[in-house]
Amino acid sequence: MDAEEILAQANTSAELPAGWSSFPLLKGKVIWGIVGWIFGILMGAGLLALIVPIVIPVNFQHGTFSIILTTFLLAILAFIFFGSIYMLIIDIVRVAHPEQHMIVLTPTDFVMREGAKTTQVPLKNVRHVTPRGRAPIDRSADDAGVRNIQGAGENVFGFIFGRGTTESGQKQRRKRVRTPTSLAFVDDRTDTEVTVVNDNAHGDPFLIAAVIKKYVAGARSEESIQK
Repeated sequence: MDAEEILAQANTSAELPAGWSSFPLLKGKVIWGIVGWIFGILMGAGLLALIVPIVIPVNFQHGTFSIILTTFLLAILAFIFFGSIYMLIIDIVRVAHPEQHMIVLTPTDFVMREGAKTTQVPLKNVRHVTPRGRAPIDRSADDAGVRNIQGAGENVFGFIFGRGTTESGQKQRRKRVRTPTSLAFVDDRTDTEVTVVNDNAHGDPFLIAAVIKKYVAGARSEESIQK
């Protein structure tokens, strides 16, 4: 089947054919992203409105260093403002047309639609499936075990100054910050990288990576049997 047939069946069928998996757009996550971009727009606009009258033209009349520093600061605020507008538009379009944003795995093919772009790669040609970043926090029994029991001093310090100020609290915060937000693999037909996701709008990148690896292993096993 070609990519359009696979995507059409995944979008219209009440149940996927046996052996297929799909990762549709999770509208709830995208909507939360939209809220974040709106906050970025308001913050960028507010800071620009507050700072621009203060630094222009005064800071541009006090030497090169002042000009460079002021320009750098204004560029950051402008990037936050205009970048948030750009990402807001992208996410609004995604929410309005969720059927145009889907990942489908069949026993033989990886198929992805991202707007007007459709990608189809035979699973036998998928190499180096790589979620970028760090795996989500492991909340297994071992994680809650003896290694992570806080001492009395740390408990008191955390009670007074907050959990995030303790060593264990900082470790957990660093782990959350480094949760992966992208996933890619290499198409060995052209030796090019295919970006699968660059956010969590389709779910956890590590989970998607695990499913892709499972399908790739199955396709290669089937190919070796046929040989």
